[in-house]
Amino acid sequence: KSVAVDLGIALPFWVLWEGAAYGVNWLLGPSSAKTVDSLLPQSMLEILIWIGASLTAGICEEMVFRGYVQRQLHALSGSVVVAVLGQGLVFGLFHSYQGWKNVVVISVLGVLYGALAAWGGNLRVNIVTHAWTDVWEGWFKFIVWR
Repeated sequence: KSVAVDLGIALPFWVLWEGAAYGVNWLLGPSSAKTVDSLLPQSMLEILIWIGASLTAGICEEMVFRGYVQRQLHALSGSVVVAVLGQGLVFGLFHSYQGWKNVVVISVLGVLYGALAAWGGNLRVNIVTHAWTDVWEGWFKFIVWR
């Protein structure tokens, strides 16, 4: 039952996440940063490695940013809002290799993940959604939209 509930939360959250990513990218306009397309998988082996890396990122980034950083900021500030916003900014800054516009986008998305973690009280949905989003953005979306 809890798996069905988690998936019932994850799917609409992922739709919200995609809409937010699209909207913030649209507001900021085209990026002049070098593309990260060269990092995207091409062969079957690279696709399998990408999926493994996506699962790892979903677990590790959620545990670090929402599980640790957000909780520490909450303990220091006493404010859930400060904790959610702060970890989102730190999360975005850790992706600065993608250029400043993507830092803004990823910070907003980190805040969404932080709000979900604060609301849900655990990281299960975050981990599933984060891992799926990385698989989608890095590989599967290009298969679907061909």
